[in-house]
Amino acid sequence: MLQLTWGWQPALYLFLGGMGAGAFIMAAVLYLLDSTKHRLVVCASMYAAFASLAIGLLLLLAELISPARGLMMWASFSHFTSWMTYGAWGAFLAMIVFIVSALLATKQVGNWLNEKWKWYTPENSLKLRRGLAWAGIVLGAFVAVYTGMLLMSAGGVPLWNTLLLPLLFTVSAFDTGVALVEIIAVLLHKKDPLAEKAAALMERIVIALVVIELLVIAVFLGSMFAGGSAAAESAGMLVSGGLAAPFWIMIIVLGLALPLVMALACMLLKKKDANKDARPMMVIGAAGALIGGCELRFLILAAGIHAAVVSETIMGLLL
Repeated sequence: MLQLTWGWQPALYLFLGGMGAGAFIMAAVLYLLDSTKHRLVVCASMYAAFASLAIGLLLLLAELISPARGLMMWASFSHFTSWMTYGAWGAFLAMIVFIVSALLATKQVGNWLNEKWKWYTPENSLKLRRGLAWAGIVLGAFVAVYTGMLLMSAGGVPLWNTLLLPLLFTVSAFDTGVALVEIIAVLLHKKDPLAEKAAALMERIVIALVVIELLVIAVFLGSMFAGGSAAAESAGMLVSGGLAAPFWIMIIVLGLALPLVMALACMLLKKKDANKDARPMMVIGAAGALIGGCELRFLILAAGIHAAVVSETIMGLLL
């Protein structure tokens, strides 16, 4: 049955859940590339990934306003015929891996385990944390995909009924996750300076993700215009209708163009002078990516339902 009214909680869940998944993946990649550097950045990013996913899930549960609907969430863990079940287990396992990884990355916890548990030697610690990092990457990727599959599985909404939506949300999740790690790295710069190679890697990732996301958006909207009238109407709301202003300004300009320009500027600046401070540009680009990624979820929800009341409500909240 099509739900015709949505609160703001589901949109924020889609954003926070995807961002948390992307942040853990980026932190895990940094750890796997060099386990001796960026301990604070990796640790803080993993805690942030866990917190983002946990808060997002709480917001989603808050949308289940009646006890009867709340019980459906528990039932979803046992019905292995729907995406709700896979998503519930995936998010649950991801939260466990995220928080355990964050705890093991905490220096005080590692020292305590080393004292209390003879097996927890530096060598075994490295093996365990690497294994958790890979498991978290897989689970994080699944959670990112699931945020799109959750909408795609809803019946009666042409804008959501395409595999391009999970692809779009997955790319956006990775993009916003990298942005969150970048901001954390800047905040912890004095205690844990980001190595030049790590910073350059993240900027290259940002450039690649922005280009991919722009292509996916173009194909996604093109397929909607080529589809039925309802799908074209929803896409039209984004491109030239009531939701066009936030779509072009907050998603395309702030969320994609700005991070792309800032990433390219950072790379050019470092190429000319490696001692130049590129952190301000990194923060500006990352902030734009987070704003655009959050706005994307709100607008996809609003345009998918394509109801005038919902559109006006979302516009009132976001502008």
